[in-house]
Amino acid sequence: MKLRDAREAAGYTQESLVLKINAYTKCTLRHYQNIEYGLTIPNIVLGLLIAKLCGIDANDIDEWKIRDT
Repeated sequence: MKLRDAREAAGYTQESLVLKINAYTKCTLRHYQNIEYGLTIPNIVLGLLIAKLCGIDANDIDEWKIRDT
């Protein structure tokens, strides 16, 4: 599942999700966008928090899966 699809299914915009994340740990909108676009992988705490807020298993997020090279 794409992170964007999971976020939208949970009813969040990027901005609203970042505000929710910031109640627990620091995350800028730009950093979250880089995570969602697959440019960076979050640390374990942030990744699990994003997955929990979106109501999905972190293992199901396509952008975080290990790719064969």
